[in-house]
Amino acid sequence: MGKVAVGVAALAACAVAGVVVGRRVRSRRKWKRVVGVLKELEEACEAPVGRLRQVVDAMAVEMHAGLASEGGSKLKMLLTFVDHLPTGYNNP
Repeated sequence: MGKVAVGVAALAACAVAGVVVGRRVRSRRKWKRVVGVLKELEEACEAPVGRLRQVVDAMAVEMHAGLASEGGSKLKMLLTFVDHLPTGYNNP
C-alpha cells in the first residue's frame, strides 16, 4: 500500500506542477502581448524634435492671435491682469 500512496502523491504533485507552469506560460504570453502593444504605441507617437518645435511655434502664434482680438484665433484666450504675484508671506 505504501508504494501505491507514494505513486499517487507523485502523480498529484506532477499534475499541480503542470497547472502552475501552464498558468505562468499563459501569463507571460499576455505580458508579451501587452509589451508589444506598448512598443507599437510608442513608435506611433514618436515625433522628431523639429516637428515638436513647429507645434510649439504654431501654438504661440494662435495664443497671441487669440489675445489680440476676439475671434482672431481658434484658441480661445482670456485677457487677465495680476496686480502682484504671491510671495508666500502674509502682507497685512
